[in-house]
Amino acid sequence: MMTIRYFNILMNHLEKMQFEVAAASFEEHAGVEEGRPEVYDCNRALLVTGGSGLLHMDDRSFSMGAGTFSFLLAGNAHWIEPSPGETLSYWWCHFRASYTDRALYQAIGMPEHVTIPDPSEAIAMFARIRGSLLSPQPSARLRIKTSFMELIGIYIDYFVADSARRASLSPEFEKLEIVLSYVDEHLADTITVEHLAGLIYLHPNYFIVFFKGLMGCSPIQYVNQRRLEVARTLLADPSYNVSDAAARIGMKIYYFSRMFKAYTGLTPSRYKKLVLGLGATGAKNDEGGSESQKKGGSEA
Repeated sequence: MMTIRYFNILMNHLEKMQFEVAAASFEEHAGVEEGRPEVYDCNRALLVTGGSGLLHMDDRSFSMGAGTFSFLLAGNAHWIEPSPGETLSYWWCHFRASYTDRALYQAIGMPEHVTIPDPSEAIAMFARIRGSLLSPQPSARLRIKTSFMELIGIYIDYFVADSARRASLSPEFEKLEIVLSYVDEHLADTITVEHLAGLIYLHPNYFIVFFKGLMGCSPIQYVNQRRLEVARTLLADPSYNVSDAAARIGMKIYYFSRMFKAYTGLTPSRYKKLVLGLGATGAKNDEGGSESQKKGGSEA
């Protein structure tokens, strides 16, 4: 079954993708769409707001009802069939992505549908997208992208919550899961590419290509990213000072301070004070380092 690391993989890819929304609208159907089946050259997001029916895709059919939210890849032949005597209403938008890797889509087990008990937030995003597509304002394109990313966020949140839809990982992601689990369990240790590659019996050179293809970044970039993510969480905990956080992720305090500031724009101590609502003054000494460390320019 999928773990939170799976969603880290997914988000790494989504964060690097560029989306362009081409059209959006609201429709109601009391009968089968004309000209079935339809094939679109772009991807399609579909949110049912009322009624029930079936979504036919090639040789498969799926039940649809209020709150059914679907992402359909370009080129998939499909048509909508309302239930007898019912009107099926839905929002849709057509979009293109910087890449549409079907192999990746299948490997990570992305579901084509999720169910949203209260679709009001998603409906608002569709409406904003349609309004912005018709707007002459210079900011319209930015607003479209922002609203569309909100839709993807809603989809991902319900994907995570809907455990019944979680499929088994592909063999590639099962191997990657071993590596990611090791990284999370050994953040305080020295982690080398050679050791990570050995965990899944790959040559280091091939492992780097394998890892980057699935994660969108190099193994070392990922390790540093995870260390800083964990440190950010620890610094929000009053029981951890800066030295504790640095030790927990296996970094010397001066190196940790430099990397954390590059990552967040703030030193660790400044970040901690702001997160805990302590402002610029009034915080306890959370450096935890020796006087020699502080005098040596390693203020965190």
